[in-house]
Amino acid sequence: MPAYVASATVPFDLYGGYLIVAHGSAGPLKNLNFLVDTGTSVPIFDSRIAERLHLSGGSSANIVIVGGRARGANTILPSLEFGPIRRYNLEIVTTDLSFFQRMLPVPIDAIVGLDVLGQQTFVIDYRAQVIRFGPGPELAFSVPLKLDGGLATFDAEIDHARVHLAFDTGVRSLVLFDPAIAAGPGSKIGARLETVRETHDVGKFLSQATRLQTVTLGDLQFRRRSAIFVANPKQSQLDFDGLMSPPALGISRVSVDLKGGVLEFSL
Repeated sequence: MPAYVASATVPFDLYGGYLIVAHGSAGPLKNLNFLVDTGTSVPIFDSRIAERLHLSGGSSANIVIVGGRARGANTILPSLEFGPIRRYNLEIVTTDLSFFQRMLPVPIDAIVGLDVLGQQTFVIDYRAQVIRFGPGPELAFSVPLKLDGGLATFDAEIDHARVHLAFDTGVRSLVLFDPAIAAGPGSKIGARLETVRETHDVGKFLSQATRLQTVTLGDLQFRRRSAIFVANPKQSQLDFDGLMSPPALGISRVSVDLKGGVLEFSL
């Protein structure tokens, strides 16, 4: 069972303008580098950490993470601490995360998402570089939020076409999947996409950078925003059309309240 105190603040380092790395603990191991990725539905630990904790591997698992697909193993982590969050006998996946050494100046020991952070309301403040847990000030804008397959999803509009997006702190850009653009019923986005350049920097999937005319979240409209159009990487069981990166839209603070079903944000 999770346990936590009413409020707490966790500092983090920000890499590349969007990747959040903060310290956490797993069993007796302290000051581990946790990558906070709300696009991850289950905690992922590096294999070397699993070996140090003497975790026994279970059934194999295929996972999609930053940089592409990876094979891992399911297992149980006896205890995890992140700020005020305490989790016990937590289901995790272990895999090789050493590829992060090509991207970041620090090793990544684990990736944690809403399964860990979402136990209570939290605010990510990109300017102050802290995560605040517990009740906080009301932010200027909001959209209804729901938990879908372990991810926080919400409705938005892109070039006046309705889309369903997942809140994802692990991506640099606004990412749109193929069905939302090319095959969505009534979607007119594809006709207005402006190709900026070809790229292959979203995992192993063929993609291209685009420029969107408008992106609307609740009462706030963003104009002329860049996005990455990805050629259909999403799994059929995931019912959303893309990923929303707060920094890509110039959002400086974002609040996630899974119990209340609200995503709040401010510029």
